[in-house]
Amino acid sequence: MAATKPASSTTPSSLNFLKEGLLLPGRNRRLFAAIFMILVAWISLLLVANELGVEPLKLEVGRDMDTLMSTDPRGPDYAHLVRETLDDYRVLFLAGAAYLVSLDITGSVIQLVSLFAAVTTYSGDGEVHTFGALLGRAKQQLKGAVLTVAFVCALKTAAVVLLLALSTLVAFLAFRRYHYHGLFLAGCLVLLVAFVFYVFLSFLCSLAVVVAVDESAARRHHGAGAVGQAWQLVKGRQRRAMLFVSVMSVLAAVFRPVYWQAKICARGNMASGAVLLGVLYTVQMAAVELFQDCALIAFYYECKGRSAQESETEYAKLSIQDA
Repeated sequence: MAATKPASSTTPSSLNFLKEGLLLPGRNRRLFAAIFMILVAWISLLLVANELGVEPLKLEVGRDMDTLMSTDPRGPDYAHLVRETLDDYRVLFLAGAAYLVSLDITGSVIQLVSLFAAVTTYSGDGEVHTFGALLGRAKQQLKGAVLTVAFVCALKTAAVVLLLALSTLVAFLAFRRYHYHGLFLAGCLVLLVAFVFYVFLSFLCSLAVVVAVDESAARRHHGAGAVGQAWQLVKGRQRRAMLFVSVMSVLAAVFRPVYWQAKICARGNMASGAVLLGVLYTVQMAAVELFQDCALIAFYYECKGRSAQESETEYAKLSIQDA
């Protein structure tokens, strides 16, 4: 198939899927430019929601923690401060959960559109330059892809709830660290492991959406089946998956200081500088998101091609043994 030729017909280097992802938007500039603008608008809304809804609550909890740390645990006010801190943390927990869930849902919908565009462009099966044409070509896979997005959103939401619950437990143990020092350290370790698991689960869920976008009409992989198929593709290629996640994390971290500088300018009453840096950061992160989706498509086709080659090799070995 043409879809597997760019990255899987030869033995690729470890960075080949990143190169393919970087070059892919250039093969359909009009369509990817529209997707890029949608990403810019979406990231802008997320930043505004975070600054107005979540960050003030974080500052409040931070002030509570500072007060608590400077208070004698044996004093008469300590128990009252603990209750106030836990109440503020509960509000932050709910706001953070709502923010993350809405981020996952909206992000999954936008990613679905981006992946449809990337799969169509990567396969080279005809020219698609508008969203109408894209959805027209993708309507056979749309049902399975939407079901997969709903499934992975539910899966990631459950993981986020678990992660936030563990964070709450660790925070509670931090307040009682004088009595539960060992449990606090164990809780921190469990939280770290849970976060690493969430990062890998997020990658696997994104790959499952690619599976549904590419294969749901022919092989009926969607929902849990798409997640299972994604795991089969990743098995034996965990290092390449770690490379993918690491590169995307580094890119996001490299541009993060721009956002911090924008916040510093905002607090220093330098509105024009804050807006300029905020726009710059938004554009940079939109580019990273688009590159991530395109690289994920290249990674998927590379894994798919290698799986096909391994199956052919195994079949040839069995044929020789039978002969």
